[in-house]
Amino acid sequence: MQNQETMTEFTFAPGEKNIIGDRFSPSIILFWLKTSIAASATRIQYRSPNTLFGLIPLGSNTKTIPLRNVAGVETDSKMNVGSLVWGVVWLFAALCTFGSSAVAGLILLLIAAANLANAMSMRLTFRDPSGGGNIITVSILEKDKLTQLAREIEKLVFADADQLRHEESMDMAQKQYTAQTNSVLIQQQMLANQQQS
Repeated sequence: MQNQETMTEFTFAPGEKNIIGDRFSPSIILFWLKTSIAASATRIQYRSPNTLFGLIPLGSNTKTIPLRNVAGVETDSKMNVGSLVWGVVWLFAALCTFGSSAVAGLILLLIAAANLANAMSMRLTFRDPSGGGNIITVSILEKDKLTQLAREIEKLVFADADQLRHEESMDMAQKQYTAQTNSVLIQQQMLANQQQS
């Protein structure tokens, strides 16, 4: 897990605390593309790349979710039947094309390999109170890392925010009282020194 300084693609407000995050490969084939997820005590941010046929990068999807709007954090592995079917279709197309054009056959074979490699994936879902969710899909090879980050985000979601705010306000009140008491003691000391002289 990375800290705020290494999650440079996200900007956090000065008062945000407990910042955690990490980067994941969304695809086994496109390992250089990264999905970034970060969370603080107030919000979750993520950016995931979009691809065409699981192979051609086409921009990214960015979202910010207030932490109070997250009812639960879930992880699961998923078999993407569509990716599997398309992988088999592209594989047959590649095998049929190799006889007439090796270049076209190789391109279709790469598309087939990308789809077959991404047939299994790992998902992180942020559930909202109405039951809907924001789903982030990453490579199945990132399962352990994603599960660890999900646990850390879950701790932030289920922290007692009211209790934390109460403790912060009590701490601030204690600091103000101490500062006022010190000020009064300094004034009394100065007054005593003036009376002695």
